[in-house]
Amino acid sequence: KPVDVDAGAYNMVLVFFKPGVNSDLALKNLNKALSGAKLDVRAISWKKAIGQLGNMAALIKTALFVFVMFLFFVAIIIIVNTLSMAALERTSEIGMMRAVGARKSFISRMFLGETAMLSVVFGGIGIFMGFITVKILTLSHITSDNDMIQLLFGGDTFRPFLSAGDIVLVIIQLTIVTGIAVLYPVKVARSITPLDAISRD
Repeated sequence: KPVDVDAGAYNMVLVFFKPGVNSDLALKNLNKALSGAKLDVRAISWKKAIGQLGNMAALIKTALFVFVMFLFFVAIIIIVNTLSMAALERTSEIGMMRAVGARKSFISRMFLGETAMLSVVFGGIGIFMGFITVKILTLSHITSDNDMIQLLFGGDTFRPFLSAGDIVLVIIQLTIVTGIAVLYPVKVARSITPLDAISRD
């Protein structure tokens, strides 16, 4: 029979599964048990329960991912341009090194080493600053009553966190970006000959 929610009846119960449990299989088994007990209830996933809000959250997540990928693309262009200009500005130095016997492989290792050092130093500074910023935002206890902002916050309070997996992912992304960006500048540096150094002087 109908029950009065205001009188204390539950219209929704939140169930947490243990880590590693297959949620789809667990939902299927739970619904089978509820049906066998002849209870007029059913179990659904949290994504289905929140409906359009879940789709909006997924859309926002996708948009942020595309924006981050765009930033990576811009970063690659900036790094390529900077390293290429650095190689051209050092034409005399690289040409003289080639004239005294430096091989192209040595020039490549030199550029790769310099770029790796810059990536480690400034990438490390960026990760450290990001970690500090996340900690400050978490301790600030930023709250909002706006439904849309709460959707972005994942609750009424903004509690960002940075896990060890996130840091590892950032390091992998930094390595990939640096590796792609250094390819063309290394090619430019390897193409410099002793004659280029003489003509530059």
